[in-house]
Amino acid sequence: MYIVISEVIGTAKPDPAIYQLTLDRLGLPGTACVFVDDHPVNLPPAEALGVITVLATNEDKAVSELESLLGVTASVSVQG
Repeated sequence: MYIVISEVIGTAKPDPAIYQLTLDRLGLPGTACVFVDDHPVNLPPAEALGVITVLATNEDKAVSELESLLGVTASVSVQG
């Protein structure tokens, strides 16, 4: 797992450099990654690197899209 903190590296979304740095650290091509964000302006730089993007302005829609993309089913278990 890698954590990229914009304040530490001196750049932030939507600067393409932060997406490229993240891919480099992961050792993955953009086509192997999914990026989820709630601000539309942050998606195009990731898409330009081949990253699949999901706009998360509606939780149910975003979860459904991720389930479809990843071939999984999300479930929530509330215990209490």
